[in-house]
Amino acid sequence: MESESAVSNIKIEVKKELDLLISGCEALDMELAFKAYSRNPEFFMIAGDGNYYDFQTFFENNKNYLATCSKFELETIKEDIKVLTDSLVIVSWVYKAVATLKTGRQDIWEKAGATFLFEKINGEWKIINYHESHLSPGKELDHL
Repeated sequence: MESESAVSNIKIEVKKELDLLISGCEALDMELAFKAYSRNPEFFMIAGDGNYYDFQTFFENNKNYLATCSKFELETIKEDIKVLTDSLVIVSWVYKAVATLKTGRQDIWEKAGATFLFEKINGEWKIINYHESHLSPGKELDHL
């Protein structure tokens, strides 16, 4: 395993990518938000509804949704970055999301979760797998 210093540096590098993804979503800037995602055919994501998507479908779905938004806010509740190897990192992220639609309606996810698997490819950290878990906006379970 890497030295403590190397692990710390890897966590800082990956955290920067996560922060860019968040700020891109909040700026409604899809290119910035999706910069860290791998465009390789091996990329896939599993959505909160259990559907499985390749990069292009995932990107288009998000692009179409964010186009309906006038504002998108993300609040980190908890995050954990685990360095598996010098080229693989898993990030667990719990967050709140508030999407204000151009119609004035708000979609609010009080608590959602995401898991990112980052791989260092050609010197850059890229998300090669993404999984999100959430209920429909405003539908929270009080027994969990």
